[in-house]
Amino acid sequence: MKSFLCLLTITFALFALTNATEVKKCSKSTARALTPDEVTISSCPENKCTLKRKSEASIEMKIKPERDFSELNSDIQGIILDVPLPFPGYYGTSACPYIYDAEGKEKVGCPLKAGETYTYKNTIKILSIYPAVSLVIHWGLGDKQGDAVCFEIPAKIKA
Repeated sequence: MKSFLCLLTITFALFALTNATEVKKCSKSTARALTPDEVTISSCPENKCTLKRKSEASIEMKIKPERDFSELNSDIQGIILDVPLPFPGYYGTSACPYIYDAEGKEKVGCPLKAGETYTYKNTIKILSIYPAVSLVIHWGLGDKQGDAVCFEIPAKIKA
């Protein structure tokens, strides 16, 4: 019976890993790397996000900053052939309106305190002007001194 339970646990763990969004640490960021269970993006149930033009994608992620942040700005870019292209309407905007408590229920905004856990929830529009292309999405939240959180994911935009 113990062997069966052990096998069942391993099977579920492997299934969870193969269905998790592939989240990579940003190469130029000193922020703590996020794990796949700390980031949820609609249209990204497996290793590559598939984003359809003229639709929306929602994101939810946990943030536990290593220092205080009085303000938090979005650094959301699509990287195509190593060229970063800002997502219009999102790059450089305030992330404070999208900051919730650790459970994601109550909006708390900024400032963020070091060591506290917060939830970032937002929805982005996949505009019809975006090309149908494979890319890497770079998603950072921070200030001029550095990131509170940053990750990158492989994605594909389709018609």
